[in-house]
Parts: sequence; structure tokens; C-alpha cells
Amino acid sequence: MNVQLRSVLGTGACAALVFVVALPLGAQPPGRPRPTLPATTVRPAPVESGAPQPVQTRPQPYPTGVRPAQAEVPAPQPAPQPAPAPPGTRATYPIDLPTALRLADANNPTVGVARARVREATAQFDRARVAWVPTLAFGPSFFYHGGVDQNRRGDIFTVSRGYYTLGIGPTLRVDLSEALYFPLVARQGVRAANSQAQAVGNATQLDVAIAYLDLVELHAAMTINADILDRTEQILKSAQIGAKGGINKTGADVNRAATEVNLRREEAIVLRGRTAGASARLARLLLLDPTVELTPYETAVVPLIIVPGDNTIEQLVQTALRARPEIVAAQAGVTAANTLVKQSKMAPLLPKVQADFIGGGLSGGRGNDFSPLQSQYNAGVALVWNLEGFGLGNAAQIRGRQAGYDAALYRLREVEALVSWQVVEAAEMSGARYETLEPAQEAVRQALEMYRKFRDVSFAMPAGPKGQPQFDALETLTAVQSLNQARVQYLQQVVEFNRSQFRLYAAIGQPAHCGIDAAAPQSVGVPVVPTKAMTAPAPIPGPRP
Repeated sequence: MNVQLRSVLGTGACAALVFVVALPLGAQPPGRPRPTLPATTVRPAPVESGAPQPVQTRPQPYPTGVRPAQAEVPAPQPAPQPAPAPPGTRATYPIDLPTALRLADANNPTVGVARARVREATAQFDRARVAWVPTLAFGPSFFYHGGVDQNRRGDIFTVSRGYYTLGIGPTLRVDLSEALYFPLVARQGVRAANSQAQAVGNATQLDVAIAYLDLVELHAAMTINADILDRTEQILKSAQIGAKGGINKTGADVNRAATEVNLRREEAIVLRGRTAGASARLARLLLLDPTVELTPYETAVVPLIIVPGDNTIEQLVQTALRARPEIVAAQAGVTAANTLVKQSKMAPLLPKVQADFIGGGLSGGRGNDFSPLQSQYNAGVALVWNLEGFGLGNAAQIRGRQAGYDAALYRLREVEALVSWQVVEAAEMSGARYETLEPAQEAVRQALEMYRKFRDVSFAMPAGPKGQPQFDALETLTAVQSLNQARVQYLQQVVEFNRSQFRLYAAIGQPAHCGIDAAAPQSVGVPVVPTKAMTAPAPIPGPRP
């Protein structure tokens, strides 16, 4: 069945070939009828035991002209491939959140691209500011004419003449409307690029903070898993001892405990793989070697308050609308679009300036008789007004740029709505997660107490005429499962609260590295990650004789 599934996933003729070859000998491929031939009954020779033997049938030979099908050869088995390397076998490197944020600011290629855009916009602004500066032109020129020519009086004559010059001088070609308004547009481009670079930096730092918290959560989950696995292994060991002494409550106690142990081991393997993947994601953001597994320096997980709760949501939204770099970039786009509208309106009214001054030398004459190089200079100035398409082209340009201005306004409103939604969502989620911390801690307390009580009374159930104690694995395993669920949910609530705090801090326009200095760790009554004492619980007492 597996071979058939792989053949279906194949492509082209190779898939069909694998499908046919993988069939058992004598099986018929789908869609092809099996030839039906008469058969005769053949009874085998009796054996010495005299036992009756089953009747076997032997097919008759194929008719003349029909060639029997060749026996199908089983497909060769592929060579065994080496198993993938288990996670956790790579070199490790500890890292903390401040270091990760500094590396993101220095190494992340997305941030580097955004900063390069700033330098590009600055160069365009510098070029727009020097539109008033003339261009220096220099170089030689050569001209020669031989044959019929005409002078200014209209006389036709034959002549051979020529000249060459060597000149240098400034030239100026300036559209006054562009020279006045394009630097203003380029200035807004620099403003927008700076804001976009800041926005990219903030988003990248938020991604790094979230990726680091993911790594912290998975390492804490592995610690919780180790604690739960230790408890379930002790229950399994006690159930096995009880089974040998015949004092288990049911015969399935060992199976129950073994099932739970294997489930926890399976969970541990998956957690190790997920942890390695989270390390690789963080390394990608920091532009580090992904083959080196990053491990969080912090071992304790506590709630972090970055944005105090003394501000209302309305105040947070107004703060974000003033501070978010995306808003500033959108406002720069509106200003630039409005400037282009003004430039298109002034373009027909302002002239284009043309000025030239070329000085140098000229040598010329008839035939091949050129005079010595003599000094000369040429100067000229012109003012030209243009009406593109008799003004119709200018009117169309104005309408087009007005539409661009309207689009920039809509873009600004869109960004404002996005920022407001991000602030409200992060603030509400942060408040909700904070409220869950107390019931989550209480759930862990109750689960620990339930486990202790079930562990203490697991051998105190009299049964049978002799009143011997019995071991009950079901209740203790139920307590361990509840403890695992309570601890995992407690960890998720704390880490998700920290995520929402970083999201809220970024939503009001602040980079994550500034939030590290402003973060206030909160003390909790129940540790999120089991301590060493909790990780090694008291062993379950063995059954008494």
C-alpha cells in the first residue's frame, strides 16, 4: 500500500512503471482485464501420512499464437538511508534579549536595505538642490564641407571649407518650476525614507523579541516536560512493582502508566525539534550561523510590564498617532504629492532658462589651407515658456497629480486606522493576559496539591478479604495530567503577556530595545518554570508486603 501511494505521488511514466512493478506476482494492474482460461483438476500424489490433501488446479497452456506474459520482477528495494540527526546535537551558544536586539540593529539585512534607501533619497535631494548650478562642458569639434553651397544672398557656388574648434565653458538648462519645487519633493522623500527605516527597524526588533520569547517558551516547556516525565516514570516504576506483587487495583495500571510515559517522551522529542527550529529562526533574523543552536540566557520566566497601565487606550492611540514612523512617512507622502500639484500648476507660468558660454579657439579655411588657431567665445541666453499640447497636456498633468494627492491622503487615513487597531488590540490582549495570571497560578497550586494527595493515598485503599493495600495508578496519572496542563497554560499566559507588551510598545512607536530598560519584572507566587526541587518530586512509595 505504501508503494502504491508513492507511485501516485510520482509524475509521468516513472510513476506508472513503479506502480505496475510494485504489484505482487500474478496481480493484475487496474484497468486491464485478466485472461480467463479453462482449468483441469489435478490431485497430487498421496503422502505417507495418508492425510487428505487439498485439490489444486493447474491452468491449461495458452492457445496457439498467444504468448504468455512474463513473470513480473519485484522492484529493487532502495538502499537504507541514514536516519536524520536528532535535534540537540549541535553546538550551542547562550544569548540574552538585549544582545539579540543589538545584533538585529547591526546585522539584519532588512534594516540595512532600509538605511540604504535613506542614503539614496539623500543623494536625490542633493542632486535636486544643485539644479541651479551650471554644467561645465568642454571638448573639440570639427566641421568640413566640400561641394555646392549657398550663401545668405542665395548664390550657389562650389567650395571646400572647414574648421575645428577647442572650447570650454558653462551651460545652464533649468526649468524654473522644477528647480523651485523638486527640492521640496526630494526633501519629503528623505523624510519618508528616514521614517520607513525607523519603522523597519522597530518591526525587526519586534520580530526578534517575539522570536526570542518563542525560544524562551520552548525551553521552559522542555523543563516542564522533564518534570512531568519524571513523575510519570515514578508512577510506572511503582505500577510495575505492584504488578509483581499482585496488589495493583487493575491489571491495566502498568499499561496506563507506560502510555503516559511514552506520550511525554514523544512530547519531549517534538519540543526539542521545535526548539531547534525556533533557534534557527532567531539566527536568521540576527544573520548568525543557523547551525549553532541559540539558547536563552534567562532561565526564569516572569511577567514583564513595559507599558504601564496608568494610561487609557485613547491616550495610547493618540501617542501612537504622533510617534509612529509609519504615520510620519505617510504624511511626507501627502506633502510631496501636494508639492507636485503646485509644480504642475506653475509649470506653464515659469520659463525654462537656457544659457551658454563657450570660449576657446577656432581654425578654418578653404580646402586644406587652415589658418592658425585663434581665440573666440560664444555666449547666449534664452527664456522659453512651454504650453504642452496647447495647455491640454498641462491640464491633464494637473489632474493626474491631484489624483496622486488624493491617494496619498487615503493612504494616510489607512495607516492611521491600522495604527489605532494595533494599539487597541495589543492593549486589550495585554490586559486580558494579565488578568489570567492569578487563576493560572492558582490552577498550578491546586494541581500540585491534588498530585500530593493522590500520591499519598495511592496505597491506602483496602481491598480483598485480607485488607491488603492496593496501588491505584489512574488517580495519580490524572493528577499528573492536570498538573501538566496547568503548567503549560500558565507558561503560555505569561509568555503571551510579555509578547503583547512588546507589541503594544511597538504599536505606540517605540523600539523594543528601549523597552528592555523600561521593563519591570513582576514577582509571582508560583514559579512559571519548575524549580530544581519541583523537578525532582518526592518518589512514590513502593508497595508494602
